[in-house]
Amino acid sequence: MVRASLLFLRSLILIKRHGGPILKLINKPVHIAWLFFVRSVGVPIYRVSLLIKRLIARVAKPTKHKLLTIITNRYSAHIIMIILVLIVVSTNLNAREAKAETFGQKSILYSLIADDNLQGIEIVAAGDGVARLGSTSSYFSDIKIDSRSHVDLDFLSDQQITSKTGGVPEIQERLIPKREKTEVYVIQEGDTLGHVAELFGLNLSTILWSNNLSFRSTIQPGDSIKVLPMDGVIHKVKSVDTLSRIARKYNVESKDVKKYNKLASADSLSIGKELMIPGGEPPSRSSSVRRTASVASLFVPPPKNVPSGGWVWPTDWRVITQYYGWKHTGLDVDGDYSTHSYASREGRVIYSGWRGGYGLTVEIDHGDGYVTRYAHHSKNFVRVGEIVNAGDAIARTGSTGRSTGTHIHFEVIKNGRFQNPLDYIR
Repeated sequence: MVRASLLFLRSLILIKRHGGPILKLINKPVHIAWLFFVRSVGVPIYRVSLLIKRLIARVAKPTKHKLLTIITNRYSAHIIMIILVLIVVSTNLNAREAKAETFGQKSILYSLIADDNLQGIEIVAAGDGVARLGSTSSYFSDIKIDSRSHVDLDFLSDQQITSKTGGVPEIQERLIPKREKTEVYVIQEGDTLGHVAELFGLNLSTILWSNNLSFRSTIQPGDSIKVLPMDGVIHKVKSVDTLSRIARKYNVESKDVKKYNKLASADSLSIGKELMIPGGEPPSRSSSVRRTASVASLFVPPPKNVPSGGWVWPTDWRVITQYYGWKHTGLDVDGDYSTHSYASREGRVIYSGWRGGYGLTVEIDHGDGYVTRYAHHSKNFVRVGEIVNAGDAIARTGSTGRSTGTHIHFEVIKNGRFQNPLDYIR
């Protein structure tokens, strides 16, 4: 072992004596390369590390204990706020596709209170099968929702919207046999005019017109009333009548009158004959009455806040969230659980209860072909058969049925056809 070590040292001495110049020549380029690497790479890295160290020391300067650096550092609050903002933005972006009717169904609270009955409400609202009569209008579809609209929207499908009024809440409409002639019905114990109209599938206005009654008229058991075969009026032909004049009087088409009464021609009218006018309505009595006014009234301004035709605004607020028009059969007015619905005109309540996607609903027949509907209530104050005056409170605003916000859905139905409510209320 010692000999080997001595032999190795002698070899090194020999190499140094005879190979020194060669080794210097070989080492020179290696030395130059090393110096270049240190100056171009090592020194910059060292300077950057010193700069980072100084910045960290400056940021961490307020604290001397490393465990308290995050809590007491002046930049920690800014970093925490940035992280919270990023989390909120990310959550909102992920929730953009959530539907209002399913919002919150994954929460713990929903799982605690939800049961089969809750699911059944949507089934009833989505498939109550109420027939749509008298209009081609449809309610705002639940297939596409305009995100720019107000939150107070209705989501009734074509099968849920109906211009048929009255009836019994939550009971399917029965099939009513078709009739071709006027019948006489004897009032029974417990009957109301609204019940008789529902029994024969007619509007209350038709019953009133055909018997010269008003919505304030009373009936007693044993009374006989005429029941027309369909909604409309009966006209007794006079000597001055023509088919076109009769049709114009009741605001209908003369061809419909001719077809229903099976007239051979427009001239085949017999004096004293009764004609059925399908869909007709009596002319307004006010238009045929001539009134006079004093000269002084020309210089006195009319009283304020008195609507024309006896119509009043149907709720407390005046923020319209959805207008009548394309696929929307009424007027939506914003509200909360402290606001109420008011009768827009004097009339008789013909419906008060749950009506499919409308939720808690009140319908009022005004006796002249007009019926108004007030929907999505949280509570109804009136019952069927009650007489209400214009401005009477009939319900509390809510969001029942197919609705995503507290509001009133207000409809005006004239002879089975939807009208623009703003033509009547302002």
